Amino acid sequence: MLLHRSNIDICQSLNIGNDNDGHNLRIRIDKLTLVSDFLPEEEKKEAYSKLEKMNQRSERKYRVEYIKNKKEKPYRKSLNIYSRKKNSPVLLHIDYVPKHPNTGGLRLDFNPQHMTKVKIDELVSWINGNLGEIFYRLLVRAWVTRIDVALDVYNCELDDYLWGLKNTGKSTYYDTENGLSGVRIGSNRSLLHIHCYEKVNARRDRKLILKDRAKLININLDEHKRFLRIEARYKPGAKPTSKKKDALMLSQLLEMRNPFKRLQVYSNGLGKELLTRGCLTTLPKEPSVIALKASLRQQLGRSRLTALLARHKTVLFDEREIWNLWPRCVEQLSSIYSIASAYGVLKGVANRKDD
Repeated sequence: MLLHRSNIDICQSLNIGNDNDGHNLRIRIDKLTLVSDFLPEEEKKEAYSKLEKMNQRSERKYRVEYIKNKKEKPYRKSLNIYSRKKNSPVLLHIDYVPKHPNTGGLRLDFNPQHMTKVKIDELVSWINGNLGEIFYRLLVRAWVTRIDVALDVYNCELDDYLWGLKNTGKSTYYDTENGLSGVRIGSNRSLLHIHCYEKVNARRDRKLILKDRAKLININLDEHKRFLRIEARYKPGAKPTSKKKDALMLSQLLEMRNPFKRLQVYSNGLGKELLTRGCLTTLPKEPSVIALKASLRQQLGRSRLTALLARHKTVLFDEREIWNLWPRCVEQLSSIYSIASAYGVLKGVANRKDD
């Protein structure tokens, strides 16, 4: 069948065992966005000048593509870095020359899922060779503005459970043609929202899929493992200069709060019981508690609804055990993180909030 490439996974994740229902679990960091600042004006000028010349090195191992940003973008200039291999995905996107003085001097969008630890080290070393020690200092000062943590539950489908997120009343369901179904719980503008969507593991056909640049890929679903991705998208908005001092610095990534703590999972029996009681005429297509509540014919009392939810709540996995493995995930970032933490400690600035 023809399947949208966004539903096809070709990258490796960490195997972390099984959940309470026997599903194999895998985890990885899917995206890491950092913002950093320059201290002296000379540092900024030097870095911007060297960024403009990154594709001029004859011995370059990477392909650099310069992009003219649209008017609504916060930065005037940007570039993408690819491996020199044909059809390579974007490894790193860099935005620079901000339009507003309060915007960080440089933004780095890493896609670590496309690189092994060795490949990450090679990329960081290459950038360091282009920018010099400025790049190390930028990593030390960098704070996180977005991080996507992908938890994959194998042999599990979206409709196997009902999904929710504590303190969230918004959800969006999508089931497009040539795609697999999914639901976003929470607003994409909020500090945290979660995407639950189905994917196919086609890593063994990675080269063929990378070669085919079409949005729709002809794939035999019976030949590949399927899984449900529970992707926590965390967007801490604080800067190091914020009064609350709650910025998530790259050097402190191990201290990040558990994004799966607010995830709520319920058995399908919840919807069936509401149907039996006559509270629903039909089950909503969207498998979320939010959609279920919105479809109720009559309002249940708060205590009755709370009791009903508690009875059908399912502990699919122990979120504390999952998060105990967070250091293994961060370790996969290799020198992106290790330079910020180790180099920052040596310089006495890893915990500095006023950069």
